Amino acid sequence: MAEVHIDQEDGMKLRLIFIIEVIFLVIIFFLVNIRSYIFWSLYPETGNLSGEAWRDVFIWLIALLMMYYLLWERGLIGNYLSAWLKEPALFGFVLFSLASALWSNMWTVTLHRSLVFTFATMTAVFLGLRYSVKSFLQVLCWFGVTVVTASLALVFINPTLGTDLTPVYAGAWRGVFWHRNQLGNILPVLTLVFLFCFFSLKFNEAPGKKSLAIIFYFLSLVEVFFAKSASGYIIVILLQLAFGMAFLWLKIRHFLRPWHYYAVMMVSIGAAAGVLLNLDFIFGLLNREVNLTGRIPMWGILFRDVFPLNPWLGQGFGTIWADLSFRIRMRDIAGWPYPIMIGDNGFVDILLNLGVVGLILFLWNYIKVWINSIPYFLKELSLEGFFPFIFLIYTFLANLTFSLFMETEVFVWMLIVTMMVIVTQRKNEINAAYPIN
Repeated sequence: MAEVHIDQEDGMKLRLIFIIEVIFLVIIFFLVNIRSYIFWSLYPETGNLSGEAWRDVFIWLIALLMMYYLLWERGLIGNYLSAWLKEPALFGFVLFSLASALWSNMWTVTLHRSLVFTFATMTAVFLGLRYSVKSFLQVLCWFGVTVVTASLALVFINPTLGTDLTPVYAGAWRGVFWHRNQLGNILPVLTLVFLFCFFSLKFNEAPGKKSLAIIFYFLSLVEVFFAKSASGYIIVILLQLAFGMAFLWLKIRHFLRPWHYYAVMMVSIGAAAGVLLNLDFIFGLLNREVNLTGRIPMWGILFRDVFPLNPWLGQGFGTIWADLSFRIRMRDIAGWPYPIMIGDNGFVDILLNLGVVGLILFLWNYIKVWINSIPYFLKELSLEGFFPFIFLIYTFLANLTFSLFMETEVFVWMLIVTMMVIVTQRKNEINAAYPIN
């Protein structure tokens, strides 16, 4: 009877841990996207401690307490600290973002934004330790189901919120997000998640999940189409091609010889050259201009007038676009019909906010994930093993015409760090199994 009692206690404890972990995941996936939602302010007031901005910091602190409990119960505290020690560049980047409050002329904004950035990074390290790529894909799949469902519901239940009814965007869908480009640039990675989940699950083991994944894959494509985001269209197409190439390579890799790879490389270079030489035609098909709808002239103004003000350290994390007068001034200089809300390029916004030093620290971490993701899929030789690499392709493409690293949300950044920890852990396991003598 005593043994039965102990087993019941253990079962109750495991259920409690599971419930807390589910709640924790719901909270952090909500928080890392919170500023991009239509019902939240993109630039919340930070001067009042009881205001909207600092309430989400309080929720973050609760989430971090839950994370500590999960680390403790799973015996991962030592592993967690070790993971940070293995990523000095990541630690340095986080510290630099926090330190930027010292020279920011809007220090409360910088403090708030850099704290959220720090909390998201801390959470991402935990996720990288806790999950494999395959198990994390399932978490992302449920997040995607929630976003796609909520966006679709909002479009039809409350079109005033779910669509942009201004003449400029002519009813383009934005779903639960503040802008159609936010929806159009986030959904491509969710289509990728649904594809990976569909093909990595075995039908006889999880027929319901497999069916759900393919249904929401097509629903997400529908939402991308109605978001009317040219960049979203291009990214979706390129991601499907990348996925298809990975899938095909896994099937035929044993038959490939070096000349096949050289041939593919030459064809890819030729295709890229063809695209660059016919940009007018390609953008015309999408009813867009070669200057990326005014983005290129706007970037020129930023590099001419804003970047030289503090080129090395930047204006302070998250500061540059938080100033309403600056957004209006940029609208007038660039000749846009509405205030410019973000720099529409993730790399440019990091440079403006954190300067050359911050951009170098970011690229150090970013390039490291790229480098480690290649041996990762070569060792895994599974479909999900390709996810980190194809996801990084997405992050690069999406941030060329929109800011998705850390300007409107920290969701993409959290995923980058999660992938960093996962592939680094795998690399360390491989090195331990095959030491260099």
